[in-house]
Amino acid sequence: MATADTPDGIRDSHREPQAYEALEQLITAAGFDAGDLQTALLAIQEAKNQKKKQVEAGENKFFLDKTLVYEDVDAFIFRRADSKSGRYYFRLYDENTKKPLVRSLRTSDKIQALASARLMYMDVKGKINRGERIRGITTNELIKIRIDNLKKIVTPIPHQGITPETFRVKQYYLSIWAEYIDSIDLTSRTIDKIQPETTREFGIWFLNKEKATGQAKGNRRSAEVVNNVITEVLSMYSKVAIRDRYISKDRLPQIDKVKEQKDGSYKNEVLTEEQYKVLWKYLEYQYTRDKKVRAYEIEMRKTFKDFIGILFNTGCRPKELLGLKVKDITTNHSWNTQQKEKNVVLYIPPENSKTGKGRRVVAPIKKRVDRIIASYKRVGNPLQPNDYLFMNPAREDRNAFVRQNYFARLKRVLVKSGLQDELDRTGTSINLYSGRHTYACWRLRYGDVPIHLLAKQMGTSVIKIEQVYGHIETEHKLDVITKSQGTIKDAGIILETPEILDDPV
Repeated sequence: MATADTPDGIRDSHREPQAYEALEQLITAAGFDAGDLQTALLAIQEAKNQKKKQVEAGENKFFLDKTLVYEDVDAFIFRRADSKSGRYYFRLYDENTKKPLVRSLRTSDKIQALASARLMYMDVKGKINRGERIRGITTNELIKIRIDNLKKIVTPIPHQGITPETFRVKQYYLSIWAEYIDSIDLTSRTIDKIQPETTREFGIWFLNKEKATGQAKGNRRSAEVVNNVITEVLSMYSKVAIRDRYISKDRLPQIDKVKEQKDGSYKNEVLTEEQYKVLWKYLEYQYTRDKKVRAYEIEMRKTFKDFIGILFNTGCRPKELLGLKVKDITTNHSWNTQQKEKNVVLYIPPENSKTGKGRRVVAPIKKRVDRIIASYKRVGNPLQPNDYLFMNPAREDRNAFVRQNYFARLKRVLVKSGLQDELDRTGTSINLYSGRHTYACWRLRYGDVPIHLLAKQMGTSVIKIEQVYGHIETEHKLDVITKSQGTIKDAGIILETPEILDDPV
């Protein structure tokens, strides 16, 4: 039977007798008796106790003036034996990470150190209990983690990750958030220390923020863009900060979204026929015939002019046109000679399409394409089949012009032509995407193109066409909607003004 001096490791009244018998047989076979085993175990236990005392003694030599913060033996303040500053430190052992947390309390006053440590203990212990990380990160560090994660899923194929362009947009959105955090002097503060309600007015701040040069300076941002930025910011906090336990869900920033117009159409981003004529006359007779400009720039202006013409006559997205290669422009072999002289087929590959699906666009732009190819030949840089149709000759990699470049040209053209003043008076905001919106409106209004066919041409859905451009079809079908209304009116029934009946008494 075990005595009071028997080590804890062999004191167990619940062991099965068979286990003891097996142990006795094993000891006997080894040439020992039970007394030898007990002596050995006691020696081992004593060695462990001695080692523990040595460790504690070593700690006590390092941890001077060690004082528990509360009754938690894993949390205390101390002064370092190897430091002459006399400053106190806070130490807490984290059971989750199996690592101690040590932070300077920046004071040599014990009472003040203990008070600060208790506040720190409540904060850190709360994080441990909620499963959060003890070590916080700043907003810029959070953004870096998010950007690094996004880089891993960049792909040229839509819907298999994110495209390089989408990555750049997300990167820009997050840079706006970093700028805002800096504007409210919270750059150096960790995200767990930023109160959620502090960032509530970010949307209003960004909406009223003055645009940089090249971004339609002075014009107010759309609510859609602002809300897109907010969505991306909140996504970052959900997919990084909360997922990786830097903050809990109740620490998610509170950001009020900006109210958008209920009308989801693009009425204010479409040129009228008269406005388009003004634009085209300026491009044709002034912009591309300026004798003060060198020949090279004239050819680039001609290329831009035809870019605008193609944009307004195909319904393609600006990105799709700028990503168009010479080899992707063909004719239909079944067309007659007259059709081939006028029309071309543009192939939009999946990697260049917003939907991730390839499509073919038919448009009467053969002469415009021929003029563009001729311009590049005249500047000594003839296009090859694998070249972009809107290749930037200034680039050694023969990549296409970027949207920012063409958008800047468009803004200068609108101002020089005098059209911008009229647009400002009518509240119209024109950008490169306006070509697509104008094309859709004109096809529905004048071309009588069925919606399903227009949707295929533009690479979108019938539902989207109806949502965005439905008002155009209603206007176009005015004669159908009002048919026989005059006859009904002659009969004494007026439909324009509903009759208001009193409630029965």
